Amino acid sequence: MSIDNNHKNGHPPLAPEVADRLLDLLSSDDKFRTEFAKDPGAALQNSLGLAPQQTQAALAGASCLRVTSLASKEEVQAARDELRGSLTAAGAHTVVFMLEVGQVQASFGGGSGGTLA
Repeated sequence: MSIDNNHKNGHPPLAPEVADRLLDLLSSDDKFRTEFAKDPGAALQNSLGLAPQQTQAALAGASCLRVTSLASKEEVQAARDELRGSLTAAGAHTVVFMLEVGQVQASFGGGSGGTLA
């Protein structure tokens, strides 16, 4: 798996297969979610197979992959298409609350956050 290392504004977007695997794990795997919340770098390398330099690039600066309180599995699943689009698109990837609990939909203009049905 890889990430596109040619992006110049912010960290590079994730390759589609990496984003899909990340979202699969964030929406279903409690062990991965615990590891990701504690140490996203280790989670990206151990479970997604990113090389150390790819992990460093993915977590550079105010990365959207750094979270204080990880969004629920249900929130991630409900916004999966938007999250995938954001993670794989060229852009700054600095919406630091994108994967935060209660903020997933708000980061895409879907309201003020909260629990999703």
